Amino acid sequence: MTPLIKILLDLAEQVKLENTKGKEKIPSSDVFVKKMTVHFSRTEEEIKKFIVSLREAHYIFVINIVIPDANYFVNSLDAYVYAEQSLLADLKRYADGKIEQIYEGQFYKRKSAFQIVRELFPKIREFNNSPLGKAINEVVMLEEYNRLLSSNPYEYSEAWKKERLFAIYHEVEDDTLIPTNPTDDNPLRAVDQMKDGGVTTSPNSKWGKTTNQFSVDFLVRIHFRKYEFETVRKLILTGRITKESDLIYIRDTLRKMEGRTNIDHLLKHYMNQMVDLRRLAQAKINIIRKATET
Repeated sequence: MTPLIKILLDLAEQVKLENTKGKEKIPSSDVFVKKMTVHFSRTEEEIKKFIVSLREAHYIFVINIVIPDANYFVNSLDAYVYAEQSLLADLKRYADGKIEQIYEGQFYKRKSAFQIVRELFPKIREFNNSPLGKAINEVVMLEEYNRLLSSNPYEYSEAWKKERLFAIYHEVEDDTLIPTNPTDDNPLRAVDQMKDGGVTTSPNSKWGKTTNQFSVDFLVRIHFRKYEFETVRKLILTGRITKESDLIYIRDTLRKMEGRTNIDHLLKHYMNQMVDLRRLAQAKINIIRKATET
């Protein structure tokens, strides 16, 4: 086990420790990230990247409790929950009690957490960046994540999570792109690479072998079903997804998903990631089309 993997596993345990023994139980990113920079002697950027990896490996769930709003200088804020069913049940009870207390203090009447969510979730943006708004997001997402974990227990088992974590960092270290041979008698120009769809991925790499068996749109569809938009973004940025047809598929699928947030409530919490990914895909499409015109 590499030192980096040990740090990631320790970070996951720190989330679990906060969930079980912390004062707030569900730590928010503004406090937790700073606390972990001291604990691990790492930068905030590094800790945030580690958290993304832990989310992709299903060690933790990330709840977006504050939506960014540039008009009011409001930054995005997340909360972290360890992905374990018994712990989620305890945190759901904690979150229910918390929202009931906040609601009673604000409106001077008592309601159950279920009634509060049913009443206020449709107008959640009105409560953005408020204690009540944060509590609503926590209650809703804990319920959704509990269902997700119940329907996919294997993907949240210790064996699966550890294997996925090792795979993520194996890809980072070993799954590299093959550069153009500088001694080639007919070297490609950058514009020629754009016309061909981008840089070449090694056929012996994990991604190369996988795309020999499955189409890119099939693999992307799996990632989207798991809300792994950051993973698809990395695949584009590292040159694994380069064909215009694949990028168009990603762009068009994301447009449809952005319109389904009223059906799939989880998608609301990934809206920023979906929009950023769609824009990235469109930017890559524009580059390819401009290159083919020259």
